[in-house]
Amino acid sequence: MRLEVGGISMNAQSLLHELRDTEYLDGIDVGAYLDLTREQHPQLYAELDFGRDGAREALKSLAQVFNEFETDDRENGRGDSYRRAQKHIAVRMTGIRRLFELAGGVKDVRDLSPTWRTLDLLAGDGLLTRALRVLAPQVRDGVISSDIARTMVTAALSAGLPAIRQDARFLFMRDAAMDAVILAYGSHHVPSDDRTTVFLEAARVLRPGGRFVVHDFEEGSPSARWFSEAVHRHSAAGHPYRHFTAEELREGFGAAGLRDIRVHRVYDPFIMGAATREDAVGELADYLHDMYGLCGLDHGDATRESVRARVWQLCEECFRFGPDDGGADRTDAWLRTPAVHRVGGQWVAEIPRIALVGVGEK
Repeated sequence: MRLEVGGISMNAQSLLHELRDTEYLDGIDVGAYLDLTREQHPQLYAELDFGRDGAREALKSLAQVFNEFETDDRENGRGDSYRRAQKHIAVRMTGIRRLFELAGGVKDVRDLSPTWRTLDLLAGDGLLTRALRVLAPQVRDGVISSDIARTMVTAALSAGLPAIRQDARFLFMRDAAMDAVILAYGSHHVPSDDRTTVFLEAARVLRPGGRFVVHDFEEGSPSARWFSEAVHRHSAAGHPYRHFTAEELREGFGAAGLRDIRVHRVYDPFIMGAATREDAVGELADYLHDMYGLCGLDHGDATRESVRARVWQLCEECFRFGPDDGGADRTDAWLRTPAVHRVGGQWVAEIPRIALVGVGEK
C-alpha cells in the first residue's frame, strides 16, 4: 500500500505517523520539517519522498551524525567559522558560475530557465543558492540546499532558503525530480567505497536529459596539495581524504548509467577585493583561515598579522601551476601563482585553483 500525503508518498499511514516524530534537526522532527516546507517551499515539498524503502533506517542513521561542519564548540569542529567565511559569496564566484553553466548546459548562466531546478548535495548553509540569486536572478530558489550537517541545514532554512538534511548516499527525493544535481566543494569527503552509491542516487533523481556535475581538486594536483599540506596539518579535524581522479569520475558516471560523459579543468580561484593591497591579502587570508579551520596557526604568541602572513605563505607554497596544468581548457587568463593586482579602483588578491569537473547526462 502506498499513501499520497501532500505530494509525499508514504508506504502506509502508520509509517507516516512514525516518521513525523523522528528526530531530524535540532528541535525539529520530520513532521515539523514537512509542515515548514509545505508552507514556505511548496515546490520542494512536492519533490520530497520520505516514504522510500529504507527511509526509516536512513533517518535513524542520520540522527547519529555529528561531523566537523556542525559547530566550532566541539573538538575538531569548524562549522561556525566555515559559515562565517561563506558570507563572502563573491570569493569563489568564478568557479561557481562555471558549475552552473555546465549543470544547465548553457554558455551563460543568465540563459538558465526560470523553472530550472538543481540539487546541491554538499550545500553547507546554501552558498550556491545565494550565488545563483546574484548570477541568474530569474531562477528564484532554483537550487535546493542539501547537506548532512544539521546546523548547516538549519542555517539555510532560517535564511529562508529551500533546504533538506539528507545523506548523499540516500536522498529523500522523488525519482526524476531534478534538472541537475551538483556535488561540489567537498566531494572528496565521500568515502571511496560509497562514491558509486552517491552517483547512482544522483542519477535516480535526475529527469531524462538532466545533468550530474561533480567537482573536486584532482588527486596529486597543486589544488589538492593545499588540503594535504595546509589543511591537514593545521586544522583541528585534519583532512585525511582522497580526491577524485579523472578516470574515477568517468567510471562513476558510467556505473550510474549516465551518457555524454565529459571531464573538464575549470579555473576556480579565490578572489578578494579591498581598498588596499594589504587589506586584500589579509582579508583573503582571514577567509581561508575561517573556511578551513586553520586554528593550528593560532599558537601562543601568534598575532593576527602573523597568522595572515603564514596563510598567504602556505598559498604561495601550494598553489603553483605549471604551463600545462589545466590541459586543453587552460587560457592565458589563468594565473599560475597567487598574485595581487589592481582592478579598477581596488586591489584584488587572487589565488589560482584548477578544479576537476565531470559532467554526465541522464
